Amino acid sequence: MYFWNTKALSEDIKNSKLSDNDWKNYFLAGSILMTLSMYLVAPSPSEDITSVLVEPILMIGILIFGISVTFNTHKASDSNITSYISKMTALAFPITIKLMTASFVAGIWFGIAEASGALPEFAQTWSIVVFSISTQIIIFWRLNVHLQSINT
Repeated sequence: MYFWNTKALSEDIKNSKLSDNDWKNYFLAGSILMTLSMYLVAPSPSEDITSVLVEPILMIGILIFGISVTFNTHKASDSNITSYISKMTALAFPITIKLMTASFVAGIWFGIAEASGALPEFAQTWSIVVFSISTQIIIFWRLNVHLQSINT
């Protein structure tokens, strides 16, 4: 796997030298970097250091597990491994739209709870962590269900 040398990577792609596992690893590495970048550029990270550490660790763990499971599901019936990323991108779009709608509703609920003082700061922080982790799990679960459906 190349971390810097795009010229060598371009040549390997051109000459079809990347294995199925290489393609998966590039997708996984890019996904991990995108996930980490969200936490690194957060304008106002939580003051609860434990939640700041637990959430990204669990999100990356779920990401690794989810990509591995969905990759194996795809691989079970489709020998064109590069189509995995295309399928993941296409399927993730409507799933993400649905979950963004749910997130909007949850955000309103969290906002009301915060404004009314119904939830202590500790509960608010951890509720958001649980919601974020649950959303990630649901995305990969639904992706895998749809990949299985495509395979039959």
